[in-house]
Amino acid sequence: MRSRSVVFGLVATLAVTAGLGALAVATGPDSASKHEVTIALPSSAQLPDTLVSPSSPAPEPEVPLTEEMRAELASAVVAAVESAAPGTDLGLAVYDRVTRSAVATENADAQFYSASVVKLLIAIDLLHDAGWAADDRAKENLSQLLGASNDGVADALWAAGGRRDIVRDTSALIGLVNTAPPTVSDEWEMTRLSAQDVIATYEYIHHQIPASARDVLLAALTGPDDRAADGFDQFFGIPAALPETTWGVKQGWMRAAGHVVLHTTGVVGERYSVALLSHQPSRLSYETASQAITAGIAALAPVLSGAEKG
Repeated sequence: MRSRSVVFGLVATLAVTAGLGALAVATGPDSASKHEVTIALPSSAQLPDTLVSPSSPAPEPEVPLTEEMRAELASAVVAAVESAAPGTDLGLAVYDRVTRSAVATENADAQFYSASVVKLLIAIDLLHDAGWAADDRAKENLSQLLGASNDGVADALWAAGGRRDIVRDTSALIGLVNTAPPTVSDEWEMTRLSAQDVIATYEYIHHQIPASARDVLLAALTGPDDRAADGFDQFFGIPAALPETTWGVKQGWMRAAGHVVLHTTGVVGERYSVALLSHQPSRLSYETASQAITAGIAALAPVLSGAEKG
């Protein structure tokens, strides 16, 4: 992820809802040419009512965590991150689709710069414009965009898809309430979003798009290498803290506005959606910042490590 020097703004918005490579771009004068990107390789909204994975049988009902337990978990995450990286601003949302309830929330509706997490919206926009069909080229683009977190692919798809219109269109499609496009049109990484909206995005992927498109997206999220296309170690947070649990992740990292912007987001097992977003002090190394986020997810391990494998 590239570095940016911009004016920092952390905005609190609506209250959290309950329950929570070489590239060649072929574009033309009409909308049919959107997203025609070729890669030369190698080199919240309210959540849906039905939250049982379409790919698995409905689980037996379970009792949601109590409000006190949710508060204790959130406090444990905050304490773990703050201990490793004092002065961090974080947003947390964890959702259990079996009990259809929040597991832990903290500043869940506060906006953070997205870094590469916005690539989730770029991917959804790509598939939506293609009628939820993914040919081999689209699958390779998505693998590079999500699994390798390739910024060159993101640049090309962002331009082909209408830049800021991608954020506006997918926000309306999903129903995101705390997501806003970047001020500078080409700076997709400066999109602002909240932990709550990231959870809503994962739930939309799980339950609101055709199974074939969902499977393509989840395959890209569960197949990343430990090193991203830019060489960054993206196995922090969820992958590092939950090594024995199946997961699919979209991480985010960059230095911007005098902060280390570092996020871990994804799905854990077939049960949980997780978003831990952070703006950390600029004095910190990426290594220290990553350790802080991993510590935060580790505080959730007693719950998340029980996720159904699959």
